[in-house]
Amino acid sequence: MPRRGRALRRTATACLLAPAVLALASCGASGNAHKTAVEGGVSAEEARQEEAALRKEEASEIAQDQEALSVIESGAREEEAEAAAKRTEARAKARAKKREKAADEAAKRKEKEAEAKKKREEAAKKAAEHTTSTTTATQPVTPAEPKKPVPAKTNKSISAPPTVTVPNQ
Repeated sequence: MPRRGRALRRTATACLLAPAVLALASCGASGNAHKTAVEGGVSAEEARQEEAALRKEEASEIAQDQEALSVIESGAREEEAEAAAKRTEARAKARAKKREKAADEAAKRKEKEAEAKKKREEAAKKAAEHTTSTTTATQPVTPAEPKKPVPAKTNKSISAPPTVTVPNQ
């Protein structure tokens, strides 16, 4: 229980006991017992009312404290959620940046490969031109003789295909 609540309870107890002690002391001092009993009943009623009021105050303080605590906790949860969202967003940005970098590297690699292939093809073409020009220069060119047409082969065909009859059953 909070320190303040204990102090209020002690004060209430002291307030309740003080009139009772005074009432008992006055009973012994005065000879009128009936009058004292009525005053004691009134003071006991007052004490009960005070105690009920103190209980109400304590209950309202507890409710206020719980409400303040729930506000603080909800603020902390909200801050935690925001921090988690920031972390998630940062991770997503890092992943996107990594993918973009990988895509750039792949594009550069393909471009270099295409350039290398083009250079190889050009070099092969130059080499082929160089070898054909050197071979034609060293070897004499003879005119090509026209090729004779190949006589067509004639196939003798079979007169008619054999026919087979199947008896009915």
